[in-house]
Amino acid sequence: MASNRLDDWNFSDITYKQTQYLTHCFHPYPAKFIPQIPHRLIEMYTQKKEDIVLDPFCGSGTTLVEAKLMGRPSIGIDTNPLAIMISKSKVNPIKKTELERNLSWLDNWKQEELKALHPHEIFFYNNRAWFREDVLGQIELILAKIEEIEDAKTRNFLKVALSSILKGVSNARMDRITPTLPKNPIYIDHKHYDRIVDNGRRSINVFSRLSSRLRLMQSRLELFLSTASSMKAVACLGDARELEKINSDFLKEGRIKLVVTSPPYWSAFDYEKIHQLSISLLNRKRSSLNAEIGGRDFLNEMGKVYEQISKHLVEGGIFCLIIGRSKRRINKRLAALGYKYGMPLHERFTRKIRNQAFFVKSIKSEEILVFQRE
Repeated sequence: MASNRLDDWNFSDITYKQTQYLTHCFHPYPAKFIPQIPHRLIEMYTQKKEDIVLDPFCGSGTTLVEAKLMGRPSIGIDTNPLAIMISKSKVNPIKKTELERNLSWLDNWKQEELKALHPHEIFFYNNRAWFREDVLGQIELILAKIEEIEDAKTRNFLKVALSSILKGVSNARMDRITPTLPKNPIYIDHKHYDRIVDNGRRSINVFSRLSSRLRLMQSRLELFLSTASSMKAVACLGDARELEKINSDFLKEGRIKLVVTSPPYWSAFDYEKIHQLSISLLNRKRSSLNAEIGGRDFLNEMGKVYEQISKHLVEGGIFCLIIGRSKRRINKRLAALGYKYGMPLHERFTRKIRNQAFFVKSIKSEEILVFQRE
């Protein structure tokens, strides 16, 4: 049924900068929904502080951040190990002394010392095509230093920071979402005012860039933790089609009050290719290339997800699915699928996608399908 609500789901007055508050800015991630969407849905469909929120395709953890801000326990699931790393970095406290020790180490290196660094490890396929020799040497030294950190949450935080700047210090074109090598070392960057980029001569101080990034992330995390509730926000590596295999008290059948999620845009994005540099460096490749839902069996695979969600929702619980409106009309089929699993369509909202950065250019609008478990 169409909703008569007058809420502005386009969020017309929201700028891109206003979607990047607190820890939401930590790491680029394709096709993620703006935080205002889960914020509003959590506000609409949960009432009690013990109402658990689930995002079975959590990506970079947007739902987890918003649930914690609103005082709701939450759990996010994803098959992408890098996504879980990013999600954890956004909601977990770190050891400030460990971070400051590493910041001091980063800040004490001199530019002339960095030029003398040479790599010994091969982190990437065709190492020297993707990175200059001096840059590879810096990355190798930094990663070795990070691995020495004892606290797992702090170590993860630094790895996510390094991952977030990786494409920017590489030889990849700066005007492409997917890392793509230019035909020539000197090229025109069409995304940033048609500036000329010379990969062979431009200054690339990985130490300085990482230090700046960490300071930003540290200040954002501290503000987030001082603002957010003490409710747990858990990110788990796992498959939305097999929730029963994930070891968490949150996922005992019949405990979830609200599901807020958006399935992977499999037809438009190769998530592993977009994050190929980070995945190679951090050794975070999926155990199976077929782990992502997609292809011709998309609807059948989503049926398995619906079945799992139906089992884990409380009676009367709400399942919100954010899905792009495409020519294949997948959204209409997904809207009808809820009835099969005892979750008829309760409400439907439509919104225009205004900022196409990191999104599917052919998808101009999306629907928020709201199902309710009988």
